[in-house]
Amino acid sequence: MKTGIWLILILCGLSSCESVGYGMLDNSIDADSFSVEIFEEQAANAPAGYGANFTEFLRDFLVSRSKMKLKNDKADIEITGKIKSYFTTPAAVQSDEVAALNSLKVSIEVSVINNKDEKQSFEKNFNQFSNYESSSDLSSVEDALLEDINEKLSQDILSQLSSNW
Repeated sequence: MKTGIWLILILCGLSSCESVGYGMLDNSIDADSFSVEIFEEQAANAPAGYGANFTEFLRDFLVSRSKMKLKNDKADIEITGKIKSYFTTPAAVQSDEVAALNSLKVSIEVSVINNKDEKQSFEKNFNQFSNYESSSDLSSVEDALLEDINEKLSQDILSQLSSNW
């Protein structure tokens, strides 16, 4: 009897997993293709090549989370952008006025031209951050922080593309 109840519970639990969307926004973007030009680096403190690295991250992110195909030119959606700022600030100050956490902050400016529906085009600034222990040297944690920030910025862009604002 107990085995039957457990079997029913397991089957009910597995059947509820069917509705998980896994982050794809398939039908919310009315476009078949996109292109992303290499983001221009305007932030003096950004690591060399960060614009190109973010561009590749964004391309991979959009390919994996939408039905759009990456094209070099004549795409339905054309994305360009600039790395506007890149800096660290104290995020959490302890009682002795020493930072317990620092925050790496990145701001980008994004322009999107939607060639299928001009009303869906936009220009917008996006800002994200990731915190790290103040005892850590930025250079030792920077790659992991940028992975986190790039993920957040890319999600912000995809959300804006799919929001139809």
